[in-house]
Amino acid sequence: MSHRAGTILLAIGAGLALADGSIVVLALPELLGELDTTVEGVAAVIGVYTAVLAVALPAAEWLRRRIGARRLGAAGLVLFALASLGAGLSSTLPLMLVLRGAQALGGAAALVAAFVLLDAGGRRGGGGRLWALAAIVGAAAGPALGGALTQALDWRAIFLAQVPLALAGALAAATVPAAHLAHPEPAPPRLADAPRRRAEAALALVSAALTAVLFLLVLILVAGWGFEPLAGAATVSILPLAALATLRVEGDPTVRAAVGCLLVAGGVAALAAVGTASAWWTVAPQLLAGAGMGLALPALGGALLPERTARDAAWVLTLRHAGIALALALLAPVIAAQLDDAVRDARERGTALVLDARLDPLDKVELAPALVADVDTSDARGQLQRALDAAADDLAGPEEEAEFARLRERIDDVVTQAVGDGFRIAFVATAAFALLAALALAPGLGLGGERRRALLAGSVVLALAVPLGTWAAQEVSKPEPVVIADPCEPRELPEAGGLGGLVQDAVLVSLDRAACRFGSSREELVLALADEELAREYEAEHGVDPRSAVGLLRGVLGF
Repeated sequence: MSHRAGTILLAIGAGLALADGSIVVLALPELLGELDTTVEGVAAVIGVYTAVLAVALPAAEWLRRRIGARRLGAAGLVLFALASLGAGLSSTLPLMLVLRGAQALGGAAALVAAFVLLDAGGRRGGGGRLWALAAIVGAAAGPALGGALTQALDWRAIFLAQVPLALAGALAAATVPAAHLAHPEPAPPRLADAPRRRAEAALALVSAALTAVLFLLVLILVAGWGFEPLAGAATVSILPLAALATLRVEGDPTVRAAVGCLLVAGGVAALAAVGTASAWWTVAPQLLAGAGMGLALPALGGALLPERTARDAAWVLTLRHAGIALALALLAPVIAAQLDDAVRDARERGTALVLDARLDPLDKVELAPALVADVDTSDARGQLQRALDAAADDLAGPEEEAEFARLRERIDDVVTQAVGDGFRIAFVATAAFALLAALALAPGLGLGGERRRALLAGSVVLALAVPLGTWAAQEVSKPEPVVIADPCEPRELPEAGGLGGLVQDAVLVSLDRAACRFGSSREELVLALADEELAREYEAEHGVDPRSAVGLLRGVLGF
């Protein structure tokens, strides 16, 4: 094998190890179904990998000094390949988590060895450049790669496709000629303790912030907005392209790092304002966050925290993955709880829209829960679309079809807005991480130099303008909110004539009367009537079984 080919294969192996932190996110709906898990379970598939990688990197560097980079790299990539094969064949979440941990152990060994075998510390020739590309673009491109493989084949292809690449990298590591091994170089003078600690804190914080675009954005695309994996992959490919565009920008590293952190904060904050299921709304936030990523990570990891030795590289990667793992551990429960609340709210508001729609009154009480009761957090908008498609088959006449089209659009708006609300706290929190990273670097910035002041001022303006502009545009285009009316107050009934209209009025009035007596909304009551689990929750909250004929009759008649 030629030295050039071996170098490329080693860089690919390192890129795989970094991409695997986020490569499975676009396969979320498939993973949720086949592994019978939750959003928190899928977050664990990512979190276990990043956490084990962060812990294993220093140990891998210790092992490298004892057995050598070639052996460590070959063994690590073989382990990575075997664990990838097992993950691609696994059918339970516990087994998947164990294999993801094994992948991370192999990935840690591969990364430490690749740094040495590529001579990245000396930064001589193409090897050093390939290391830098793998370190930034590998992580950023993970979701896009995973989405493309999922769409083309299956979620298992994400893992199985890595097996031959990892084995080829193992062969390249084992056959690196001795003449091409890196030679020890004296480490450069270290930063003083305070500046170094600030740089370390900034690296961990901005890495935590990047979970917004490596995990949260991808999650909202596939689980919230129902994007196909390939469409999601195309959407998030903006991030690595933007990172590539700023990767080689030169200048004072503290300024580059601070500007990058501010741009990441602005991009992520803009995502918090998005409540419309369109990929176009994510373009500007991704461009900003990707550009910030390409500026901040090399400035922090290559300059302020120099990677001149494998130990340095292991420590930088540990900080990056520790930040990601911590962010996932903190935010996954918050996202799960917020999404549950958001979907519950969307069910109620969707049911309100159906009950007030001018459709066949005899079918509406049955139609409302059929449209929204089964919508959950694994694929909220996609499930809604499928339910609406099924309901459209029973429409009668052009007038009802037109009304149903309006209803469909309004319910879609409700679910999309609810999903955005469910992610908002997490996006705001991750934007705050990036802002804290910029503040950690502030003492080392200084204000001397017109160019420096202009760069900092420009980054602040961009970091404010994009989220504020996104928020203002979303406010202008936001649909009219759906209000859950008080069932104890008189309300306007849908306009429907004939016997069907009389039946509809009687049913809706009876539902209002019972809901008022039970202390709930009319929509809560309708959903509980249609779903056994929701009925149990209703009884626990309001003290009456809504599916009991006696209890419901007492509520309707008021005794």
